[in-house]
Amino acid sequence: MTPSVTLHTVKPCDLPAFKRRLREELSQAARELFPDFADTALTEGDVDGALGAPGAEALQIWCDGEQVGGAVVTGEGTHMLLDFIYIDAGRRDRQLGLAAWNALEARYPQATHWELCTPYRARRNIHFYVNKCGFCVTEYYNSRHPDPHWPQDELGDSSDDDGGMFKLEKDIAR
Repeated sequence: MTPSVTLHTVKPCDLPAFKRRLREELSQAARELFPDFADTALTEGDVDGALGAPGAEALQIWCDGEQVGGAVVTGEGTHMLLDFIYIDAGRRDRQLGLAAWNALEARYPQATHWELCTPYRARRNIHFYVNKCGFCVTEYYNSRHPDPHWPQDELGDSSDDDGGMFKLEKDIAR
């Protein structure tokens, strides 16, 4: 059974703690996937860039009266970008991610197109987005095919594509 989650907009006074928690959770996950790139984990500038984008919204994910994760969503109109999402490490494998995704879709009923990127080594993420949420892999960014929205030097050494990212998209017929 999928748990019930709610999404709450992050208040300005809670933003520093939200950013710190987001960075800690996603940096920990990045270090597990890319131990050689530990120093290039999620930076404050990455988070601030997403939060400063037009239409950006920082959201806390709550279940049973406790915050269990967070997300940053950007977009206007029918096109949305899931910049960041996390479920606390100790709460994974409890269907919270799927419940959070369903809550995001419900929060933005006007959205007919969603995009996100995830590291190519993140098999759990890829399984989740493709097999559970209905996304399709549409592009593979790496040193030979860089993401036009990110500086090339963040993709790692061109002889080793450990920095590669999959772009995923989902179209929703309404």
